[in-house]
Amino acid sequence: MTSNSPVCYANIPSGSSGRTHTERYSAVQPAGFGKIGMTIEEAADYTGIGRNTLRRLVDWGKIPVLRIGRKSIVRVDVICCFMQINEGRDLLDRNQVLAVD
Repeated sequence: MTSNSPVCYANIPSGSSGRTHTERYSAVQPAGFGKIGMTIEEAADYTGIGRNTLRRLVDWGKIPVLRIGRKSIVRVDVICCFMQINEGRDLLDRNQVLAVD
């Protein structure tokens, strides 16, 4: 990992104890994307996740956003990290989805 690489953190369940530990993940900003933030609609187009599902994930606190009035802005590195740590999980099941910290 280079010093310029964004790093994201996720709370991962650690075995049967019920506790979680924090893991670091490197997220690489897509080449040429040019923006550091996206609206929910742009993030939906970018990821292929539906707008309503993304809104639900934000409401659940799984994806942090910057709120400007009614608009929510998601950082590109955060959405990349979210996709990486939740690969293979059911995003409609609140208990399966890992939060990006």
